[in-house]
Amino acid sequence: MAIIIDADKCGHIQNCPGEGLCIKLCETGALTDVDGDVAVDDSKCDECDLCIQNCPNQAISKQ
Repeated sequence: MAIIIDADKCGHIQNCPGEGLCIKLCETGALTDVDGDVAVDDSKCDECDLCIQNCPNQAISKQ
């Protein structure tokens, strides 16, 4: 399954109450900061769901 970032809910890293917590929690490096937005590399994602469970904006889900 692919990880989906809802850009409207995410609000960019600078506006995130967790200051990019999903990126900090991602142990595989699947989530990165690209020009202030969260980008997903599905090939690195191990589907641990830490990003989904800890997103303060509930902006991350699985497709």
